[in-house]
Amino acid sequence: MTSDGLTASETAEKLGVSRQAVLRLAGSGRLTVSGRAGRAVIIDPASVERLAQAGTRRGRPWTPRMAWAALALLSDGKPDWVSSSERSRLKARLRRIDPVELNLLARGKDFVTVHRATPAVIPEIADTLLPTGGSAMADPELADRFGLTAGGGTAEGYLMADDAADLTDAFGLVPDPGGNVILHELAIDEPFAAGEVPLAAVAVDLMNSLGTRERSAGARLLQELLDGRR
Repeated sequence: MTSDGLTASETAEKLGVSRQAVLRLAGSGRLTVSGRAGRAVIIDPASVERLAQAGTRRGRPWTPRMAWAALALLSDGKPDWVSSSERSRLKARLRRIDPVELNLLARGKDFVTVHRATPAVIPEIADTLLPTGGSAMADPELADRFGLTAGGGTAEGYLMADDAADLTDAFGLVPDPGGNVILHELAIDEPFAAGEVPLAAVAVDLMNSLGTRERSAGARLLQELLDGRR
C-alpha cells in the first residue's frame, strides 16, 4: 500500500478477484483511481472498502427508472412512471431477492460523487440536498426506525445531476474519495414528488456506508421491507 492508496494487486487480493477485474472495475467507475505510480494504477482505499461491502458480483443493474420504481414499491409508494406490467414484474422480483442483491441491482439509481468542503459550510450544503444515508438520521423518527443517531460533520443527499456543478462551484467543493460531502446525482425526479427520499433508498445508501453500524442497520431494514413483500 502506498501513501495514496492500494495497488491493483493489493486491491485484487482484498476483493478476492483478479488484477484484470480490478482494472475493469476502475474503468467502470465502481473503483476510484486516486493516482498513478509510474504505470501502476493506485486505487482509493475508501472505494475498495465500499465495493467490498456491496459485493463484486457481475450483473446488469436496473435502469434508474426501474431502480427507483423498485425502491418506491418497497417504501409503499406508487411508481406511476413505470407501466403496470413493469410494476408486476418488479413485485415478483422483490419477492425473490435479498438486501445484497437489491443493493447491486439498484446501483444504477444515481451517480455518486464524493467531495471535501470546509466544515463551516456543511450545514448549508445539507440544506440544499434531500438527505439520505447518515444525514437522513437528523430526522428523529427515521433515526429511531433504523436504530441510529444523527452524525455530524458530513452532508449526504440527492440532487438533480444538472444542479451538481452549480453546487460544487458555489461551495468550492474539491473531489476527495474520503470527503465529507456525498452527492447522489439523479437523472429523474419523479420518485421525489413528495419531497423526500423513499425509505428503501435511505436503507440502500446506508448499506454502502463505511460504518459497520450503518451498513447493518440498512441491511436489516431492507430485509424487513423485502419480507413484507413475500
